[in-house]
Amino acid sequence: MEREKAIALVDVMLDHLDAGKTEWPLSLVREVAVFGSFARGAVQPKDVDLLITRDTDERWVSHFVTCLSYGRDPYSVFRQELIGRRRGCQLVFEYGDPAELSPIVLWRVGDSVETARQRLRAIPTDPTAGRAPRHAMLPEFEGLEDWIPRADREVLCNALDKGAIGLERLTLEEGSVRSRFAMEHAEDRWAPSSPLFRAGIAVLRYWESCGVNPRLGHLHGVDVDKPVTPYFAGFNQRYLRSIPRCLTEFGGKEWIEVVHPTKTRPLECLRITPRDTDVLASLDFG
Repeated sequence: MEREKAIALVDVMLDHLDAGKTEWPLSLVREVAVFGSFARGAVQPKDVDLLITRDTDERWVSHFVTCLSYGRDPYSVFRQELIGRRRGCQLVFEYGDPAELSPIVLWRVGDSVETARQRLRAIPTDPTAGRAPRHAMLPEFEGLEDWIPRADREVLCNALDKGAIGLERLTLEEGSVRSRFAMEHAEDRWAPSSPLFRAGIAVLRYWESCGVNPRLGHLHGVDVDKPVTPYFAGFNQRYLRSIPRCLTEFGGKEWIEVVHPTKTRPLECLRITPRDTDVLASLDFG
């Protein structure tokens, strides 16, 4: 997009922040910074990357836990209030080391919107600036990098480079589950409207399509039935740190990671298999 259009999008976001700064959830916002190609001065940035720093209160903790339980994005309340359905602004709320992004602060609590606008327009343009390099990227991560934190991409890349794992991309198909026991397991855990239910059913169906009894599966932190479970699946990278142990100590055959379960979008997954279990057992996934 043209740089002028990008500036206009940020102006609208700042207006929304100013209008709602005394109301939850925008009352939690402490700082807004810009990074990426726009911050480096690109004349035609793909979009505007904004790093949002927030506080935490009891309401946020309750909201966060509820969203995770139902497979929803807890930060959607911020996105709705700040940018609504507008395209062109990418909001980032959690990042391991923000300094890596070289962010430029636009607004902090106590600043006026006019001050933020001045800082925004003071960022110099650079016709030679392009997109920022994407770290720890593989073809299997394409289109999923917004949902797979860089730290998770790094541990998977490292394990792949060392020959500890195999990695491939899958899109799970939807359909019925033949095993009544496995179906009831999913029904007991999640509401039918939950994206996690949709992801769970798709994983169970995938196992059945591969000739695997789903009762031998460990589904998002819980055994479906049997105490020995060579087949593992997780959602939203919640249990990704368990991969070395699960695939080396329990005769693990594969790990299916549903990267970002939703109610309607394709269920994109990473299939992780053990290759060198000695090396895998020695790796620290964080």
